[in-house]
Amino acid sequence: MSFPDSGNVFPNWHGRKPRKPSFAKLVSTALRASLRGQSSSIKTVALWTGANERTVKNWFAGDRAPSGDHFLGLAANSPAVLAAFLAAIQRNDCLVMADIEEARSKVAAALVALDAVRAVQMEGTAEVTPSVHGGA
Repeated sequence: MSFPDSGNVFPNWHGRKPRKPSFAKLVSTALRASLRGQSSSIKTVALWTGANERTVKNWFAGDRAPSGDHFLGLAANSPAVLAAFLAAIQRNDCLVMADIEEARSKVAAALVALDAVRAVQMEGTAEVTPSVHGGA
């Protein structure tokens, strides 16, 4: 009995879309962008995910991709990883919502800081005002 001849030739790839980068390369690129210049990036990612440092080094190198649970930890802690994933699955609408939520939290933090400065200024004004008007 012999094997059939069909199926042993690779199809012609000319004219097709280029292959998307692998998931491992996607995560590697996003992690490098997210933690660029940070000396303890391996340890940081290990803390985010609970993964072994050797495993994290493989993610940074693009040799291996994180498992589902580890990826959830990465996406939760690294906006770059989340953005790269959403872009890869063509969910740019979710990227916009993530940007809106990030902007809202920054505006809320700025308002808290402004309120604190205003409160300090109001206290300073209240202490100065009676002494100026009190002499009249």
